[in-house]
Amino acid sequence: GLERSDLPTELARLAGYSTRPSFERAMLGNVDEADQWIDVIAEVVQLWEPRSEKIAQVGLLGDESGRLKFVMWESAGLPELVEGETYQFQNVVTDEFQGRYSVSLNSATVVKPSEEAVSAAADGVTVGGTVVAVQEGSGLIKRCPEADCTRVLSGGRCGEHGAVEGEFDLRIKAVVDDGHRSINAIFDAEATVAVSGLSMADAQAMAMDALDTGVVVDALTERVLGRQYQLTGPVVGEYFLVDDVAEGPADEDLSDETLEPAVTGRQPAQRMLAQEINASTHTFQESDEERAPVLSLSPTGVAVNRVLIVGALTEAQDVGSNSEYWRGRVYAGSEPVFVYAGQYQPEAMQFLQQADTPSYVAVVGKLRPYEAGERVNVAIEPESIATVDEATREAWLAEAVEHTGTRIAAFERGAGRADVAAEQYGDEVGRIEQAVTDAAAELGVEDASP
Repeated sequence: GLERSDLPTELARLAGYSTRPSFERAMLGNVDEADQWIDVIAEVVQLWEPRSEKIAQVGLLGDESGRLKFVMWESAGLPELVEGETYQFQNVVTDEFQGRYSVSLNSATVVKPSEEAVSAAADGVTVGGTVVAVQEGSGLIKRCPEADCTRVLSGGRCGEHGAVEGEFDLRIKAVVDDGHRSINAIFDAEATVAVSGLSMADAQAMAMDALDTGVVVDALTERVLGRQYQLTGPVVGEYFLVDDVAEGPADEDLSDETLEPAVTGRQPAQRMLAQEINASTHTFQESDEERAPVLSLSPTGVAVNRVLIVGALTEAQDVGSNSEYWRGRVYAGSEPVFVYAGQYQPEAMQFLQQADTPSYVAVVGKLRPYEAGERVNVAIEPESIATVDEATREAWLAEAVEHTGTRIAAFERGAGRADVAAEQYGDEVGRIEQAVTDAAAELGVEDASP
């Protein structure tokens, strides 16, 4: 029978109530702490499909200061929000996960239409990441020429207008990855030219000479794979649309909640030095499902499915007996990692067949432990491989040093699967820590300890 105002502050918080007596507007862009009760006036910028029955609605709120993810719990019993409408939200709770903030609407939240207009901040966002895959649908394409129709033709036909002549366009559909999450990104013709240096005329001439548009995709892959970019643009549907691009490491990553609809379910590519890759011999599956991926456990206690390495390819040779099976030796830091490609990796095998050695390469692939006599070795089964320059190699090495240092620090705190890793590998982390120190010294970093 107590009123909220009768409850002590801490008890009110435990009960799910704010003790603030009146509406005190806070700005979304200023949220920098979890477990805070705030009031906001914001537009429902975008709604996403909930991934849990416990969630009534999930999406993005926006005000003049920024945008933030929101979650409305089913148990809250709140009215349904409409995309594009502006509301006054009283008593929402801030939350934080892996450095990303959000707000939660619960049973103590009061929602009502706002009489005050709000102009949500621009929907463009600047992010940083590495291109780890160039997807199908990239390269030289044809679009429907009809007014207000930009559909990509399939077999010379538009899904709405039938058989049409079509107009050429150039694009890259890519997976951009920061080592923690990945997004689907589309580079339009202007961004594709900016990032690759390949013009529309060059692409058309290239395809005409080869009588195959696939050569354009190969050229684009060669020019962007494994390279770091700073990208600016909006999220539309399931894609991040690149409006502006600059090559090189960026302070930003892919943690912005605005990116949520474009985030893929793909395992991120870990940035790992050779010592950690070669020591990741133990494998496991997270479930009993038939198609559950086989993961490698690193000595730092991290589950690894896919890696990105950039280093010197010093050897490429056919080691197959009955059929071609190519092996590449790539230095990921101070030690080598072996890359194997056969008939099931035709593009990678062709690359190794024609590769110049030594040369710098970027390799994205999955770890594959295999028995060699009485010991277990680890190799990379490449999904993509391309030639890069020395600057790309140094940028990757700096990123690998940073990410590995973070994993070591988490291991020492006992996070993740640290206990299992310690049991499997003993003091193997000591060798990895030394590799980080050596790589940092090469880069001119004084202290690389976690």
